[in-house]
Formats: sequence, C-alpha cells, structure tokens
Amino acid sequence: MPKIDPVRDISYHLYTRHNPLTQQNLRIGDDAALSSSNFNFSEPTVIFFHAFFESSTSTTATIIKTAYLQRGDHNIILLNAPRLEAGPWYLTAATNTEVVGQYTAQFIDYLVSRGLHLPSLHLVGLSLGAQMAGVCGQYVRSGRITRITGLDPAGPLFKKWPKNLKLDAGDAEFVDVIHTDAGIFGYPTQIGHVDFWPNQGISPQPGCTIPEVKRRNPDAVVEPFFCSHWRSYQFYAESVLNPYGFASVACESWIDYINQRCDPNQTPVNMGFGVNYYARGNYFLHTNPESPYSVQSINYYKK
Repeated sequence: MPKIDPVRDISYHLYTRHNPLTQQNLRIGDDAALSSSNFNFSEPTVIFFHAFFESSTSTTATIIKTAYLQRGDHNIILLNAPRLEAGPWYLTAATNTEVVGQYTAQFIDYLVSRGLHLPSLHLVGLSLGAQMAGVCGQYVRSGRITRITGLDPAGPLFKKWPKNLKLDAGDAEFVDVIHTDAGIFGYPTQIGHVDFWPNQGISPQPGCTIPEVKRRNPDAVVEPFFCSHWRSYQFYAESVLNPYGFASVACESWIDYINQRCDPNQTPVNMGFGVNYYARGNYFLHTNPESPYSVQSINYYKK
C-alpha cells in the first residue's frame, strides 16, 4: 500500500439540520470552509468513527447521523477514511487506527482553536472506529475529551495490543461501551468506566440467528456473520431517540442477572445516549429481537 497521507486519506463530513443530506467538508486549517459551513459552535458536536470496510456514507454512519438530527440540533461530523479501513486487509486497517486517531485529535484541536467548547464534544465509534476514538482521546492536546462511546469495540488483535493503541477508560472523562459480539468481532472484556452487556453481550443476539436473519432477508450474505456486531450501533441509534428505553442493572454476571441475584434496591442505568456519567461497572439487560429493541427493562425487578 502506498504511504499514508492523512490529508488525502482522511476527511471529515459535516451534517446539520440545515444540510441533513449534503455533506460539508471540513479540513484542518481551512477557516474558509469552516466559516462557510453550517457548523454551529453553540450546538453539541458528535464525531462518528466508522468501522472496517466502511465509510461516512455507510448505513451505520447514516443511521447514527439521522438519529441525532431527528433528536435536535447537532453538528454531526462523520469521519471518512475508507482507503485506510478497506478490506480484506484487517491487519492493515487495525494498524491504521493509530494514524486516524492521531490525525482526528489534530482536527479537534483545530476546532477548539476556532471556538469549539470541548465539553460539548462526544466521540462515538463502531468496532475499529471505537479503537480510533480511544487513540484520538489520548492525543487531543487542547483539553480532555468528556465522553467516548464504544460500540462493540473491535476485538481481534486488540486484546494483545498496548493501551495506547486501543480504547480504555483513560481516554476520556467518561467512557461507556456497548458489547454485542464479545469474543468474536467484539472486545471480550470490560474496558470502559461502564460496560453494557445486552443479552450477555455475545453472539447470537436476539434476532441474529441464521434462521432469523434468513427469514427477514432470504438473500442475506453478510448479515448472518455481522448481525450481532451491528446490534451495538442499532441499540445506540435507538437510544438517541429513546434515551430511557434501555434501562439496565449492575450485576456480577449474566447468570446472576437472569436469576435476579442483583441488588434489588439499585437505580437502573440507561444504556446508550441517556447514560448516567457516574455509572461504573458492568450492566446487563434484555432487548427485543427486532426494532424497536427496547423492552423497558426498568421493569425487570417488578415481575
């Protein structure tokens, strides 16, 4: 592969309610592009880091973007690095998360120098994108990132890689993680301040068995393999519009959770958008097999 050129290989596409379908390109040092864009320093900003084999126009990025813009006014910036995260070269793509994370940190520092209020920034990453977000958080020089959300952070290779190359609780003031395919495509253990394990956090998630996928889409080729992994972003996108729909409870294990051996007096914590920043530890919940995925698990102890 030719030498990486971040200016050529990494771009940032802005969407707001004023341009929900048409991207505006932002670049480090390009004040003219920034000032002529719809970027509003008074609104919260979200940077979404896409996964392996994806780009800023992939379904995952589009669904996350759409959910936020339906919720309210946001600056939604979709990272675009398809050349660096292209398949089938997973090792190369995983290695490139470092340069993407570092360059995005420079991009954030540029925005801060032009007026971005850093506490209003939220990084969200899916799979390899979650690992990029972690690296990014480590390299921001203008302050400390307030929140990083990891959506089933990539597992292969990263379990053995050093902390500076992957997401962990040290990368932001608050790191929340949603596990849905732990041990296969997703990271197998707790890495955030709070980690959520819907349906035990493993494959197959409800609705993701091969027969279930084939019933929905008889021609599906990729979905049977990635369905559980993708559930993480689907749960999160739904939580943006339904912040209190994924109530979860802290417990020592999934077995204790399903046998109701958790503290019955605890206050449930919402998974996803509406999470309590003071939550710590591992939390469990059930979801529906199809959208809407929320089963209002706050009623778990009211059976």
